[in-house]
Amino acid sequence: MRCLVRYSRPDLGWIGKLPIEIVRGSYYSIDSLKPALRDVDYVLHIAGVTKAKKPAEYHDGNVLATKNLLEAASDNPRLKKVTYLSSLAAAGPSLDGTPLREDSPGTPITTYGVSKLEAETVCQLYAKKIPIAILRPPAVYGPRDADILQIFQWINKGIEPVFGTHHKRLSMIYGPDLARAIVDAALSDKTTGETYFVSDPKIYTLMEILESAARILGRRTIRVRLPSFLLYAMAGISEILTSFSSSPATLNIEKARDMLQPYWVCDPGKFHKDTGYQTHVTMDEGLQKTIEWYKDSGWL
Repeated sequence: MRCLVRYSRPDLGWIGKLPIEIVRGSYYSIDSLKPALRDVDYVLHIAGVTKAKKPAEYHDGNVLATKNLLEAASDNPRLKKVTYLSSLAAAGPSLDGTPLREDSPGTPITTYGVSKLEAETVCQLYAKKIPIAILRPPAVYGPRDADILQIFQWINKGIEPVFGTHHKRLSMIYGPDLARAIVDAALSDKTTGETYFVSDPKIYTLMEILESAARILGRRTIRVRLPSFLLYAMAGISEILTSFSSSPATLNIEKARDMLQPYWVCDPGKFHKDTGYQTHVTMDEGLQKTIEWYKDSGWL
C-alpha cells in the first residue's frame, strides 16, 4: 500500500508506524502525482478540505485536487478502479425526513457540499476513461476523530447540547466500517461508474446518540437546548477570532447552518444490493469504542 503525503507535512501522524510506502507530492502538481500513481492497481481518494477560511480553498482542495489526481491516474494502463470519497453534504439534507437515495437531486447547503458535488461531476467526466466509484458517507465518527470530540466533552461535564430541534435524525457510520466500504467499492466490478450512499442502515435520533454517550460515560446530564440565534452568534464570534489565525474555524456560519438541519439521512440500500456490504458496528458499540479511545489517549 502506497500513501501520498504532502510535501509540507513533516509529521506522518497516525500513519507513521503503518507498513506502507510513503511518497511525497502535491495535489496541485500533476507531474508530482504521476510517480505516486505509477503501477498502482487501485486509487482510494479520501483526501479533501473540510474546513477552510475562503471558498476558493474548498474548490482547490476538493475539485481541483480531484481533477489533477484523475488526470495523473489516466496515464496508468493497469489501473483497475478509483474510489472517490464524497459526502452526504454533496446531496444536502433531506427536507422531509425521507432518507435520500442516489437519484435524489443534489442540493448542498454549504460551500463544502458544493465543492464535493462539483468533484463528483469531475469524476463522472473522467469515468469515460477511468473506472470510478463514488461513495457518499454521512457523519463519520470513531477513534482519532476530533470533530465531534467537543460533544463528548460537554456530556462528560453533565451537559447534553441540543442544536435546533430535538427531533433531529441522523445517518452515521463508524470509521472502520467506512474503511471496509471504501475497499469493497474498489474491489467490486458492479460499482464502476456508480454513486452510493454508505451508512449504518439504522437512522438515529440526536437524543439516542446523546443518551447513549451519557450512559457510556456514566454521567447524569442536563439537556440544554441552544437556540439557532445563539449557535449562529457563537459561529460568528469563532470566525472573527480565527480571522487573525492561519487555521480555519471549527465552527463557522455554514457549519452552524449544517448543524441546525433536522434531517441528515440517507438510504444505503443500493450499495448493499450491489456489493452485499453491511456495517459491523452498531452506534452503541461504536460510541463505546470511540469513548474508550478518547480516554486512553487523554482526550477525555
